[in-house]
Amino acid sequence: MRYQSFNLRLARLREAAQNFGWQEVLLGASAQGRPIVGFIQEGGGQRILAWSLMHGNEPTGYEAILAFMRRPKYESSYFLLPILNPDGAEAFTRSNGEGVDVNRDARAQESAEARALVMAAKRFHPHIALNLHDQRPRFYPEAGSMPATFSLLAPKGHPDVPTPAQQQAQIKAQSILARWTQLLLPSWKGGLARFDDQFYPTAFGEFFQEQGIATMTIETGISLGDWSRAEAATQLTHLLTDLDAWQEEAVMDPGPYLALPMNASPANEWVIHHANGVLHLRLHEQVAAGVYSCHWMVDTWLDQGPTWMESRTTHAFGSPPVGEVFTTEALQAAGLVPDLGLKI
Repeated sequence: MRYQSFNLRLARLREAAQNFGWQEVLLGASAQGRPIVGFIQEGGGQRILAWSLMHGNEPTGYEAILAFMRRPKYESSYFLLPILNPDGAEAFTRSNGEGVDVNRDARAQESAEARALVMAAKRFHPHIALNLHDQRPRFYPEAGSMPATFSLLAPKGHPDVPTPAQQQAQIKAQSILARWTQLLLPSWKGGLARFDDQFYPTAFGEFFQEQGIATMTIETGISLGDWSRAEAATQLTHLLTDLDAWQEEAVMDPGPYLALPMNASPANEWVIHHANGVLHLRLHEQVAAGVYSCHWMVDTWLDQGPTWMESRTTHAFGSPPVGEVFTTEALQAAGLVPDLGLKI
């Protein structure tokens, strides 16, 4: 489910918390007055901090965390922030209510959302941190022919020479991602990639890795049969559950993770061969007055990139400029829109 209001998302979380023994913690309020909350469940073993909807139009991690909260008590201890950016989640925008990209505010901490996340880490003292995001359909494993449904990253803790603690944190993160790579490969072969660990000093992955917290970023993308990412959310819940059984002494060779192809872009999302040319459209999602819709925006056709959908029609589209939007209804009238599962 790509969009729900903030209030509905929070109500679902609170119901899960009440039914499955999670303690709600208020960490602050957004610029528009919405609460920034976390949910704690104390166990033993690893202490795991995870957050989603840092970017308000990236809800797959939220769905995975919600499903994770709806299961019986775990062995490890968890602090979950499923809606880190409430204003962005309400508006379905990447930035917060003040136009700030929270994932570039780790150092300055000018936003309430960044301060809330730092407060959670200081209170909880995590061993592991999980940063859950969505990526656009345009990404694919380098030299591949399928979308990158899962792109993984164990960021650096220092741009040049890490301390032993920073290096160990990255190795631990790589080890977990290596295990997850092996778990994912049977079902998602061809749909896995990794990011270059170029150091971004203002990002939260690097910020926490620098402190010796084993930090991982997971970007979920589409699969050819599921643009809604529902299957990816289910798989992500399985990974979170697997982490509960992970043991510190079980550090494994990071080779499977490091052997993943790099994340590449851009792919062609939908190419339509029409009466007088070729039209390339990209998916464009938006929320207006609380109503979700998806349209298709004209973009440059890249004949060297992979293509996710291809159609042919005798209809003539002319030469629409890059950026022009075709509504789903207009394309459906021409019999051209597949069902991508992108419903409210």
